[in-house]
Amino acid sequence: MAEQTWDGTTQAESQTRQRLADCAKRYDWPEVFAVLDAEPALVNSARPGGTSWFAPLHQAAHAGATVAVVERLVGLGAWRGLRTAAGERPVDLARRGNHAHLLDVLEPPRRVDVPAETLRRIQVYFHAVIRARANHLVQEHSLRLPELEVLLELDQPQMVFQPPDMHGRFEFRLEPDGPATRLVVDVFADRHEVTATEVRVRQQPTAALVRVPDERAGFPVLVTFAHTYNGYDLHGGSAGLSELVMPVQREWERTAALPNDVDLLRACLFFQQRSHYWDGGLWDFETAPFVVALLKWIRALSGGTVPVRSVKPAP
Repeated sequence: MAEQTWDGTTQAESQTRQRLADCAKRYDWPEVFAVLDAEPALVNSARPGGTSWFAPLHQAAHAGATVAVVERLVGLGAWRGLRTAAGERPVDLARRGNHAHLLDVLEPPRRVDVPAETLRRIQVYFHAVIRARANHLVQEHSLRLPELEVLLELDQPQMVFQPPDMHGRFEFRLEPDGPATRLVVDVFADRHEVTATEVRVRQQPTAALVRVPDERAGFPVLVTFAHTYNGYDLHGGSAGLSELVMPVQREWERTAALPNDVDLLRACLFFQQRSHYWDGGLWDFETAPFVVALLKWIRALSGGTVPVRSVKPAP
């Protein structure tokens, strides 16, 4: 199952997002799918700077598109429970437009059962957790915070949320149990257990092991692995990290030799991933020779598993 991601973007300038929104608004489905085939992660995105929060599936419902179009969007990962700024799901828009042929295919499945009020209260606390750790980024980027209703239609009710410019990310999963349902939220070295009545914070085991992926595992897997070693927190921010890893890269470029220090190698991998991000993804992270060499040597030295490495940032 592909990792489910809530990006929350509402303002960032993006020609691709604008193009997708334009194509969906004029019901140009071949162009919509052309964009999504290249950027499938945008299937639930709305127009940057827009106020309606219409994703492509909302536009399809509003237009009374064919069942084939809607099924293809759902197959690409469009959430049927995602709401517009006015609180309408795609099925609500189809019903309001008398598009009866879409009602069945747009009805959000409920793979887990959680009382609506319980979920609403959990979401309030969850948003408080996010703001406690990253409120300056939420405000700076006008982020739309994760809405838990979409978890109910997933086979595995879990998701990730990484605010722009945040060195870590929020990983959250729903554990359904009626009114006692809880949301488990991992961020940095802390685990938050969120219920409808409280939030409990527990320290995560620092020695939790993760598998070193094959260098051909693909971009999402490799990026996720790179972030299991938080080089910024462990090495004094971007300046300290750069000072540590740049000599390693220069030596590798000169001799193709890498050190026998797994932590240093992982710091280099983390730095490469952040460089890729700040470069705007203009080069292929997953096929870059230095990245491939780092992954192979980390796997060889570690035996295939490494611990999650991070430190809790200073308040």
